[in-house]
Amino acid sequence: MSNSNRNKLSVEEVREHIPLTKKCIYVDNGSTTPVPIPVMEAMEKYFLEYCTNVGRGGYKLAEKATRTFDLARKNTAELLLNCKMEELIFTRNLTHASNIIAYALEHPSLDRVQGVFEYGKPLVEWEKDDKIITTVMEHHANLMPWIRLAKNLGIEVNIIEPTQDGILLPESFYEVVDDSTKFVAFQHVSNSMGTIHKVKEIIKVVKKKNPLALVYIDGSQGPGHLPVDVYDLGCDFYGFSGHKGPLGPPGTGGLFVKKDLLPNMAVMELGGGIVSDVTLNDWELQSDVLSKRFDAGTPNIVGLIGLGRAAKYVTHEIGLKAIEKREHLLTKRLLEGIQDINNIHLYIPQDSSYIGGTVTFNINGWTCTELSSILAKKWNILTRAGHHCTIPLMRFLNVLDEYGGHIRVTFHYFNTEEEVDKIIEAIKTLAKAKP
Repeated sequence: MSNSNRNKLSVEEVREHIPLTKKCIYVDNGSTTPVPIPVMEAMEKYFLEYCTNVGRGGYKLAEKATRTFDLARKNTAELLLNCKMEELIFTRNLTHASNIIAYALEHPSLDRVQGVFEYGKPLVEWEKDDKIITTVMEHHANLMPWIRLAKNLGIEVNIIEPTQDGILLPESFYEVVDDSTKFVAFQHVSNSMGTIHKVKEIIKVVKKKNPLALVYIDGSQGPGHLPVDVYDLGCDFYGFSGHKGPLGPPGTGGLFVKKDLLPNMAVMELGGGIVSDVTLNDWELQSDVLSKRFDAGTPNIVGLIGLGRAAKYVTHEIGLKAIEKREHLLTKRLLEGIQDINNIHLYIPQDSSYIGGTVTFNINGWTCTELSSILAKKWNILTRAGHHCTIPLMRFLNVLDEYGGHIRVTFHYFNTEEEVDKIIEAIKTLAKAKP
């Protein structure tokens, strides 16, 4: 065993940290992951030892809370996204991140700068022929904000379609992006088909066609499942949820914003904790760490401390490469066991290099919710079924009316080969039966 792996947590050790694994076969990680005990312990320590507000108190416990909260931002930024803490806005989830960007794209910043209270330069100077580009594969949180933004601005949204097996091709973006393209939003990993898109290549194409176009990546299914380097990808924004791959608590997440864009980002929420001065006529936002301008009010202190601890857990104690490799192996085992079953329909890329830790399927004669329900009741296998907040994609796949969407199995590092085999046997049994 190499030195780099000697102190890494084994699958069995991680399962000991997640008591839920003793009660069921949990493969709904694409929705929410269980929180490991070490992450809960970090949160419990806050409650028991220094449960105070951050950025305000001058006593030692409050100073400790602030230091720990700042460290959580640093760890989350550096370990999950490879960016600086000054570029990471703490959010509730990916939906929150998308709406922060949508607000900033529609409204100029307002602040007192060098004694003058005025609007700043807008992120984008919109014109009537401009357009936003997104795709038919997107989660509603990476689609609805852009539809509303376009409606408010009186501009156009162009929709890119994937291949039939769920791959976004760089050439599809090349055909659509032009000088009027001001904003492009698409996913890193599909929550509905498991596709790991060639994000870096797509961004290169977008920037080649229009260097001024801003690019936002929905990374909900990325960090914690695989290594992410936002600088290497070349995106302007990257959002994610903490309660999925990172094994963090619900109500947490982050948004990377490229440093040169932050000064012109309009703040969506105003209140305490983000200002250096307020009068009855204006205000001056704090300027030491620009990402903190988005922390109005008391933040989810304990949850975000938990996210910072979770970032260390998946990065240092398990290893992101190890997680990525294991999810790929589990997915391969499941696919090999079910792909030749009669009456099954798989919705995954044909090219295995695009496949991550997700398998989605339907079986003739069953709705997806019936399948998910019986898997839980009879075999204690917990999956997710439905449209997965991707209704346009379900229509594109022609599965919404007949099946109600599809059923989804999503793995994480703690899942086992034995669990996969039980899933295979259950699916084989259901494929032979009729509801």
